[in-house]
Parts: sequence; structure tokens; C-alpha cells
Amino acid sequence: MPRSGESTHVVQRLQRRTKSCPFCAEEIRYEAIKCRFCGEFLHGDRTATRTRYGPSDFHADPEGEESDRNSVDEPADDDVLWCGRPSLFALTGAAVKTAIFVALCWAVVKVRVTQVAVYVDAYLPKLNIPSERLTQIEAWIDLGAMALIAVALLALLWKMIVLKSIYYEVTPDRIEWSRGIFDRHVDNIDMFRVVDLKLRRPLWECLLGIGTVRLTTTDESDPHFDFVKVHGCRDLYDIVKKAGLEADRAHNVVHVE
Repeated sequence: MPRSGESTHVVQRLQRRTKSCPFCAEEIRYEAIKCRFCGEFLHGDRTATRTRYGPSDFHADPEGEESDRNSVDEPADDDVLWCGRPSLFALTGAAVKTAIFVALCWAVVKVRVTQVAVYVDAYLPKLNIPSERLTQIEAWIDLGAMALIAVALLALLWKMIVLKSIYYEVTPDRIEWSRGIFDRHVDNIDMFRVVDLKLRRPLWECLLGIGTVRLTTTDESDPHFDFVKVHGCRDLYDIVKKAGLEADRAHNVVHVE
């Protein structure tokens, strides 16, 4: 049986034993279950979760770290000064023409061939067409008119899809736009190549809050470029004007007329 002096020595030796905290790397007592520096528990599920990341790259939430990593990997779009798509009001003319054409086809469907035949017989008595034949002709005319209506509406829908596939993006260095549905095309114009810009807004476009910004550039592939019927056109005009001046100053470009 050990003596009291030896037991006191053993207790003092155990008290002097230390270990490093896995979270803050400070020296703590060996039997401690909680760090007195960072306040973290050293046992349980919290320890198993946090020691996996180590003391230097600890995150309280592993999913939070994953989201932070994804946010770092994704390119920041802080440099985008303006972005948008053309308004559907750009197809106002096409929509009016389609409506007129559909109205005419619908009128043809509503007008009966038999009524026309009676009117014709009044002036051409020799014209004798059986009623069965007139009914057949009427069915074919109605079918053709409905087919034309469907084609006109599908053509208008296709124009809307093509228009909305256009996407404009303005950055301090360039103007980029993409278009196409099945075959996507992306082009850009350097901002320092912009020579002049104009804003065109007829009365009806002012009422609808849209407008067209036209650029004149030194780019051979696109000497004239239009932001067609976009919302916020006045803001776009000011942004491109300011960005063009800054790009000219940065590249020491002087446009000579």
C-alpha cells in the first residue's frame, strides 16, 4: 500500500500533465473536458465534428463552409453594370398584323359557303351546284382557315421566344449579348470601341417605359448595335456613356471623327 507522501506526489504529477486544445491549441489540463480559453467541449459529438476540420479552419456548420466554398468558386457578378432582355412590346407591330390576319380567317370560317352560293345564284342562274358539294367545299375552307390561324399564332409565339432568348450584359470593359435557341451565339464589343450612342423613344414607347439605345462603334463586325426595346433605357444610356468615357481614359483612346 503506497504511503501518503507517494500518493500526494502522484496527484501532483497528474495535475502537471497537460494537453493541447484541438480548437485553439492552448495548453490545458489533461483531464479537462472543456477548454478554459476558447470554451469548447473536448468530448462528445461536437468534438468529433469539429476536430475533423482542425483548429485553424474550423466552421461551426459544415454546410456553411460548403456554401462559403461555393461562393468563392462562383464568379462574382459585381462588375455587371446592367443586364436585361428586350421587351415583348417590340413585337407590337407583328402582333397587330397577326390579329388582323386571324380576324380575316375567322370571318371566313363564320361566313357560310351556302350563303355565298345563294347570292351567286341570284346573278348567275346557270350555276347549279349540289348542296352536298357546297357542304364539302365549306368544310375544306373552314379547315384551311383554322390551319392558317394556327400557323399565324405559332409564328408569333416563335418570334416571342426568339426575342426573349436575347440577353444583354454591360460591364465596365465590354458589352456582351447572347441570342439563339438551339444554336446559341455570344458576341461582345469592347467598351473603348464605342464612338457614339443615341436613345430613341417615340411617344408610345415613353408611355410603355421602353426604348432603344443605338451604339456606333469601330468594331468591324458590329458597326451599329441596338439594345432593342429595353426597360430602363435611360439608365442604360447613362451607364454606357460613363463606362465608355472611363474605358477611353483607361486605354488612352481618342476618337477622331
